[in-house]
Formats: sequence, structure tokens, C-alpha cells
Amino acid sequence: MKVMFLVFHTIVAHSGISKKILAQVEGLRQNGAEVSLCSLVIAPDGRKYRALDSRPICEFGGGLKAKIRKRVDYSDIVESAREGGYDLIYIRYDINADPFTVRMMKMLHRSGIRTIVEIPTYPYDGEFRGQGLMMNLQLAIDKLFRRRFFSYCDRIVLYSGPSSLHGRPVVHISNGVDFSSVPLSQDRNGFHGSLKLLSVANIHLWHGLDRLIRGMAEHKDIDCELHIVGDGVPQIIESYRTLAESLGIADKVKILGPMYGKDLDREFGWANMAVGSLGRHRSGITSIKTLKNREYAARGLAFFYSEQDEDFDNAPYVMKVPADESAIDVKALGEFLSGLKMSGEEIRQSIRNLSWTAQMARIIESIS
Repeated sequence: MKVMFLVFHTIVAHSGISKKILAQVEGLRQNGAEVSLCSLVIAPDGRKYRALDSRPICEFGGGLKAKIRKRVDYSDIVESAREGGYDLIYIRYDINADPFTVRMMKMLHRSGIRTIVEIPTYPYDGEFRGQGLMMNLQLAIDKLFRRRFFSYCDRIVLYSGPSSLHGRPVVHISNGVDFSSVPLSQDRNGFHGSLKLLSVANIHLWHGLDRLIRGMAEHKDIDCELHIVGDGVPQIIESYRTLAESLGIADKVKILGPMYGKDLDREFGWANMAVGSLGRHRSGITSIKTLKNREYAARGLAFFYSEQDEDFDNAPYVMKVPADESAIDVKALGEFLSGLKMSGEEIRQSIRNLSWTAQMARIIESIS
């Protein structure tokens, strides 16, 4: 089977999303598919073009003209799919249903090329709260055209949700793990008198680290330090810094920015517990399967979160916290770690079924 994996943005080395996409591509290949990645590329001089693997298929140029053209012209994708003899286009949805992407889907459908569309987060409307005028305009356009967009696809991929959506059948998968790129961290599980908490995320409102910072301030008698790795919404990141300072624990909350490679490995080696999302209820999401929960387990770390994740809700190394605005009970985190009996290697081995090879096999099976 010949597959084009289509994304509408650039692939960036340190991005967790980009790492996921590359792992999905490899997962399809491990299942016998011949896969080409189609993505946006920004050259060192600022020129934008779309490439199929490393080969440019559409030059957009630079400036305003390029910004507009890359959002309205998808004819190169259709032509490449036809000429390349692709059996399947796997599309990562970018909340970008509009007349132009609808036309692309219609042309692919008429050409007899099957399409599967992955919606990374569902439902997603709540994630646009407080995101500004342009983002909410994008959502409004998406609402107008999303049903037409999906009417031309063969399957929709969700990580949680209904068995059908917009009149199309749904394939459920879990976010997976590329074990070859995620090493086991130094086995530091256990309390041992101090909490060393690590949050790795592209920070948004729903990560809810303010709840944890408030909890740390309420239990200053407990030796607890939080490292925050990643970028995200600057105002929210700054609010964490301001909150920690106002509560007198600025020395206990370290905001480190994005990291990858050995620098990120070092942070995982330092931590003895990881922090999942603590505020998904703020965006109206109760059930989700996040990438970071899976990386934490692959690294061999215990972790905590507030949403529902059926892959981990009953795991002995996971502590569930309330999905509300209460401060996180840091004392309870220490007690949980004190009672943890699993080693890091045992935690890692418990999720072998979540490899990307196993998850992407469901995609192949759904259309075989």
C-alpha cells in the first residue's frame, strides 16, 4: 500500500507533535506500507514550499502572498496523489475546514483515492476559549465547513469519542510510543523525602500547573521542586512565574523552556514523578489520550493527571487528582510515591502494547 501522510505545517526537530508524526510514519512503514511525508517547509531565506519527502511540489515564495497561497491552493497535493499512484492519503486535521480544503477532499474522492483524517483532539471547540479573535474566526469557519470536509473521507481517526462522526465511521487508536527514541530514565521512583516533579508540555490553559503551584505553597513543609519544560502561551507561562513569586516559592518552580535530546533526558533523570494535564476540564474535555502520559510511562516514571485516560486510569503508577480548581495535594503525592512498588523498567514494559507499530496497524486493518 502506498500512503501519503499529509500535514499542513512544518516538521520541527524539538516539537513533540513532529516527533509523533514521524513515529506514526515509521509505524505505517513497519506495517508494510510505502509512506511519503507531505509537509510545509520554510527555507533559511524565509521562502515557503510544500514538499513530498524532500522534493518540493509547490513553491509559495515569501511574504503575504505565500501566507495566502499556502492556505488556498492544494492542487499540488491532488496532482501528486494522482501521479504518484497513492492508495491512501492519511491527513492530520488542522481545524482547517474551509472552501479550499473541501475542494481538495472532493477532488481526491473523485479520483478514487481513499482518505483517512485524524483529529488529534476531540472535541476541540473548547480549546479555542480565550485564544483571541483570529483563532476564533478560524473555528467559526471550521464549524461552517467541517461536515462537508469530512463527507469526502473514508474514515476518521479519534483517540476517544463516538464510533461515528459527521456521518463517517471512526477508527479509535491510542497515542503511541516510539520506544527507540524514548530511553528509560534513571530509576528514581519512590519518595525518599523529596518530590522532584517534571512537567513537559506545550503550555496552554488546560495544563493547569497553577493548581500544582498553589498546592506546593500550601505544603511548604514538604521538600518539593517543580521543573517546567516546554514553550507555549507566553502569558500563561509568565502567570506561573508570577504566581510562584507571589506565594514565596519562586526558588521551587523552575521554568526551563523547550528542551530535547540529552538536555531533556537529563531532566527526566532528575525527576521522580511527572505531571500530566491538571486542567482539561477548562476546555470541556473529560476523556483524552495525551502524548506526554505515554512518554512518562515509557521513561519509567510515575505521574498524575486529572482527566480520563483509559490506558492509564487504573495503572498502579498513576495517581488521579480531581478535575476541578482545587490546589493539588502535594502531601498526597508524596504518600503515593512512598507506596509505589513498581520499578521504572516494569512501568515501561507495561505499555508495550502502545507502540506506534501496533497503533498504526489499526489504520491498515480498517481499510483492508
